[in-house]
Amino acid sequence: MRIRNRLAGLAIATAVVAGGCGFNPLDYFRPTRLSRAPRAPLVDDDDRISWAANEPWFVVVRKSCRTLDVYRYGERQRSYAAVFGLNNHGSKLYEGDRRTPTGLYAIVDKRRHTRWRHFMLLDYPNLQDLHRYWVAMEAGDIPSRGDEYAGVGGAIGIHGTDEPRLNARNVDWTFGCISLQNRDVDDLASLVPVGTLVWIAD
Repeated sequence: MRIRNRLAGLAIATAVVAGGCGFNPLDYFRPTRLSRAPRAPLVDDDDRISWAANEPWFVVVRKSCRTLDVYRYGERQRSYAAVFGLNNHGSKLYEGDRRTPTGLYAIVDKRRHTRWRHFMLLDYPNLQDLHRYWVAMEAGDIPSRGDEYAGVGGAIGIHGTDEPRLNARNVDWTFGCISLQNRDVDDLASLVPVGTLVWIAD
């Protein structure tokens, strides 16, 4: 409930003031139809984002820039190199499409992981993802698997790597998660608490 209240508060704040490079994440957060038009990439020079000035911690993932940036009260504190799902084109629609989702999420769990050092679970699928999924279903874009359609999926998060050479070469290798080098995921896990908002942009 607290996370939902903070999302609602952020929605009001960002609707009033859009900062950084002139974008408002909630312009992307309210899809009314499935769009295939490419979105303009964010510029990776936002040392300050005014629309997150009230957030103790805020994470911005820019897939086109291959970065994960950490902000504290709107001021950038860290920038890490990141890699994504094997099929790094567009937003995640269904389980098994190997895409990293785009949108506004929250870290809902954080734990040590034997394979990936840390795993920070995101609240995918959220209502916007379910909306996108059903629009895609109506458009015939969800594949069938036997007598059923592919589900919407889940278990998307931020984690370390057991393939550090792939991360170093910027090779996308996950099934949809965001992967950082292990030293970076250690640092990130020490900074951001459960409840931190995560904006993932193409």
